[in-house]
Order: sequence, then structure tokens, then C-alpha cells
Amino acid sequence: MSRILKRGALPAIVTVFAALPAKPDSGATLDYTLSGGPVTASWTMSQDPTAFLEDGTASAVNSSDLIVDGLPVDDIICFFNLNDLGGVNIVTYLSDLVGAQLYTVPEDSPTMLTGLFYFTDELIGDAYTLNVTQAPEPMT
Repeated sequence: MSRILKRGALPAIVTVFAALPAKPDSGATLDYTLSGGPVTASWTMSQDPTAFLEDGTASAVNSSDLIVDGLPVDDIICFFNLNDLGGVNIVTYLSDLVGAQLYTVPEDSPTMLTGLFYFTDELIGDAYTLNVTQAPEPMT
């Protein structure tokens, strides 16, 4: 059932909630680098992001600096908990990658984890690696 949500209702819900104002993010800034499969991606995000959608199995966040296959894109990143096989997707550009849970619950105020995570594309079986590190502090 939850996989149906990801493919059908979730994009529609995400479109509606993406327009709602959110509270400011907090915590350290994290760098994300996805590699290994046919799609590459990178972005930065707060360790304590503001989720604009949560349904008990997932958190969705807007990304202002998402790069997919070398090009900047405007999209939404969804993170899924282990009750929904764990993982991540980029709504328009990347199908469900199942594997690790990348955050601590609750979904309405997740704290993102750092480390090296392994995923499998649910549809075609490609293997991906996501490296999440703390971003260096800006120079003053």
C-alpha cells in the first residue's frame, strides 16, 4: 500500500504541500552525494530539516541546490522509514531507492544521519551509494 502512495498519491500531495510556508531548518549542514547507478545527485541540507509532508512512513523536503546528472533541478526529496523499506527518492528524477533509514523519527521533525549508505533501485535493481557528511564550516 505504501509503495502505491509513493508512485501515485505522494507526488500529488507533495505538489500541494510544497507551496506551504515552513519553519526554518536548524542544525549542522550536511552534504549528500549519490553515486553508483545511472543517476547521480548531490545536495546540501540541514541536519534537522523542516519536513513539509510526513505520513508516518516518510518525510519530504524541498531542496534548493539539488544537482541531478550535473544539472541543477528543482525537486522534492522523500526519505522513507524502515516500515516502508527505508530509502530515498527524488520525486521527478529518481525512483525509490530502498535500504537504510536516513533519519531518526518522528517524521515531522527528522534528524538526518551521517555516514555511507547503500541502496537498491526498487524498479530496476541498480545499486547506489549515498555518502552523507557534515559540510565544512564557511570561512569568515
